[in-house]
Amino acid sequence: MSYRRSLMLCLLALVPLPSIAEPGVTTLEATRSEWSTYRFPLFESGSAAPERINIYLHAFELDGLPGRFEQSPFERIWPTGGAGHGVVSLDYEIHAKTPGFLSLDIIGEYYGAYLSLGRNSYAFSLADGSPLSLPALFSEAGLQRVQQRISQARVGRIETFLVQLPVDGATGDEAETIAIQRAMYGECLPRHQDTTLDHDRLVLEPTQLTLIAGGCSAHAVRALDDLGEFPNSFAYADLATELSAYGRCLLLEQRSDCRDLSNPQISGVYRGVVDRQQRTLVIAPPDTSGSSRAFYFRDKDASKVELVAKRRVDASRIQLREQNAVPAMFELQIDRDGRLNGTWQPEGEVAVPVELH
Repeated sequence: MSYRRSLMLCLLALVPLPSIAEPGVTTLEATRSEWSTYRFPLFESGSAAPERINIYLHAFELDGLPGRFEQSPFERIWPTGGAGHGVVSLDYEIHAKTPGFLSLDIIGEYYGAYLSLGRNSYAFSLADGSPLSLPALFSEAGLQRVQQRISQARVGRIETFLVQLPVDGATGDEAETIAIQRAMYGECLPRHQDTTLDHDRLVLEPTQLTLIAGGCSAHAVRALDDLGEFPNSFAYADLATELSAYGRCLLLEQRSDCRDLSNPQISGVYRGVVDRQQRTLVIAPPDTSGSSRAFYFRDKDASKVELVAKRRVDASRIQLREQNAVPAMFELQIDRDGRLNGTWQPEGEVAVPVELH
């Protein structure tokens, strides 16, 4: 059967999820073969928050906008032609849906140089659909203390494993395995001695949060990585003194009206008119260096434009440079209502005012 014909047989459906028992969630599904299946959440969009969550997830995971596709919402990510690179299966898992926040994992099987399984974790405020990050949930001092606790736990876990490895007496394959593990975990130690948690997955459950760092091994020696991932869990009740006021409202009090008004963060989904076209801007929360992924979609044809994000010392400001043949620059500032105001300026032309919300 030809590839084109197999695409035409793709099954797409909106299927209720009685097994998950999460109101307001349906599943986008597609099947390309017995072993290549795709499932993706679509949240009820009766208000702005779920609509923004849908846009954010589609943008980062499906490389498009909700409802904007020719044959399937998965058509931009699955392997095409003879290249073989792409997502060969996709699923999701919802960890929590409280009055204030939503937490879920997108689980994918990816084919590139080799076949690999990966998880991306997402957490959102249900008040406005914005992505949640550790700097928003914790006070600055509280986050530093949590980092120290996690660093000590992970370093201790590695050092305990290394101490237990035989020093001598091993021969052949056993000796080679021990040598590989010593080198692998020895190189991994510095990463956890001064961790920033930038690459940790954040999983919010009803009563606790978990931060998960990836394993120490490269793909070629993954079978020898006995420690695997590094998860650290904390009950919300035990984090009361570490959380910000916003974090306590969301996680401890589990309220639906929580707003981070004292320290608004430039991240999430914003829409507005730029250069006489409606555009949808999507920005990930920054890491500790201020870097983040960003891009926008032209609503006319759903085409995507990559952006290079440069955050200012003042966290309320951001600069976004378009990666186009003719570069253009956004200079934006967030106000207390969450709107982005500023200018958009193509290289060599006059800046025009923009407002995104």
